[in-house]
This record gives sequence, C-alpha cells and structure tokens, in this order.
Amino acid sequence: MLGSVSDIDLRLLRVYVTVAQCGGFASAQSALNVSQANISMQMKQLEERLGLKLCHRGRGGFWLTKEGKEVYDSCLTLFRSLDEFRSSVASSSGKLGGRLSIAVIDNSIFNPGFRLSEAIGNFKRAVTESEVNLNVVSPNAVEQMILDGSCDLGIGFFPARRQGLEYVPLFTSDMNLYCGRGSPLFDKAPDELEVEEVFASEHAARGYVSSAQLPAFERNFLVGASSSSVEGLVTLILTGQYTAYLPAHYARHWVKTGEIRPMLADKISYTSLYELTMKKENRRNELLRTLVDHLVQVHPQISEEQDFRIGTDLPGDESS
Repeated sequence: MLGSVSDIDLRLLRVYVTVAQCGGFASAQSALNVSQANISMQMKQLEERLGLKLCHRGRGGFWLTKEGKEVYDSCLTLFRSLDEFRSSVASSSGKLGGRLSIAVIDNSIFNPGFRLSEAIGNFKRAVTESEVNLNVVSPNAVEQMILDGSCDLGIGFFPARRQGLEYVPLFTSDMNLYCGRGSPLFDKAPDELEVEEVFASEHAARGYVSSAQLPAFERNFLVGASSSSVEGLVTLILTGQYTAYLPAHYARHWVKTGEIRPMLADKISYTSLYELTMKKENRRNELLRTLVDHLVQVHPQISEEQDFRIGTDLPGDESS
C-alpha cells in the first residue's frame, strides 16, 4: 500500500483511469498512444505499488475488481481535487489556469456547424495556462462521464434531462433514415417508397435512446438489431439488412459513394439538437465558465421557438 503519492503514482493512476474508462487495454492504446504491452506493464507496476488486484483481463474479458472500482472512484476524486487546486492557485496569483476534461459524442466532427476546435483555440489563446483533455465517446457515455466526475463538460445529443445537470444548445443536425445497397428498399429510395414498406423492413435501433423517448411513429419499426454508437449503426446499414437513423453529416460519405441512401426525408426525417452539459454546481468554476463562454460565442444562437424532439410524428399518430 502506498505511504505517499509520488508523480510516478499519479501517472500510473491516470493510466488506470483511462484503461477503466476505455473498457480494457486494447481500447486504451489509442487514447494513451502506447502499446498494449506497455499498458500491461504499467498496470502491473501500479498493482504492485498498491498491493491490490485492480482488474481482471484475459480471454474472459475485462472488468474491475471490487477494489479496482473503489480505487477508480478515489482517482476521480483525487484528480478533481488536483484540478481545483491548480485553478485556485492560478486564480490567487492573478492568472486563470488549470485542467478541463471534455467528453464529446462520436461523429460530431463531421458536422460543419460544430466549432469545438475554434472554441478551444480561442480558449487556449485567452487562458495560456490551461490544459484540455478531449474524450470522444459513445452517445450514452457523455452524461455518465459528467455525473461520475471524470469529465467537466460534455457535448452531445440528450433526449432526456438528468437532475443536477445544466444544458446549453449549441448546434443542430438533420437526422435521416437510411438503407444500404442490397436492401429491397435501396432501388426505390429516396422517395418511391411507402411508409408501410419501410416499417416492414428490419430496423437497427439506437441503443442510446429509450423507447419512451421515441415519437409514436418510430415505435412501429420492426427492430432486428441495435447499436449504442453511430459507427455501429452505419455498419448495420451497410449489410443491406437493416435501416437506421444517422446524422446526415455523418452519412454523407457513404451516400456519396452510393453505398447507402436516405428514405422519405419529407415524412420521417427530423432535426436533432446538440447541446453542452455540465453539473450545475460547476458553474462556479471560472475556468469552466470561460470555456463555456467561448463555445457559446462560436455557435450561432439556437432559436428557443424551435421544437427539437427525437422525431416528428406522422399525421394521425399520437406522440406520448
């Protein structure tokens, strides 16, 4: 067990947090920019220093032990305290600075209305002593990373509202229903189709949206697959066996190559709202508030009169 915490321990603990958040050594390679063997060596070193078994890894998969979960939660508390300490010291010296972690939904970078890079650039020029950690994650992981304290700010698509979180509109995306080459619907798409034909084809559901959050018409789909990531939904569409909703900006490449086609855009497409979210209590953090201000400044204001839902109900349907 550690008697004191050194810089080496902090580095190893950060590696551990990344591995835990990525769900394994292999998945953490790109995030840490090191080999799986290197990660394994560092994890072994950390376990030896702590005298604890933190996780199981092998052919049976990856999962945290009971002690590993406790250490993970303690790491989040430790790193949050360190970040707050840096910000406080910088503020006391008349300088704004510190570390912020951002969680962003995958696929967002392809949207021309998403200006995160511009906002971070402006933020860094204004706060030179700042450090930004950017995490690209699946849609349903963004809010969880805010709630568990592993990230300060999240950007994504949030069908429901979580207590304790604040939401600020940033940009929008058109959402279309797509089919892939090989589907009986493909040659008739986009407009020579009946809604009934589309509903009769197997559909890949978005695992990050619950049935209760769907408009009435979308509950009519014959669900035969699902994915909690946009990349997974594209893969399922490309099989030619399933339809699925995708952000138009993400689907553009496969539409251009003729591998997928949108369907009945005038009837079953909709506009989705992307927002930033953070804990309400963190509004007091001047560093975070500064980044939020830069994000809002570079994104055109979204009209409060616009109605953004998961979808638009078809005539005759009753939305819940």
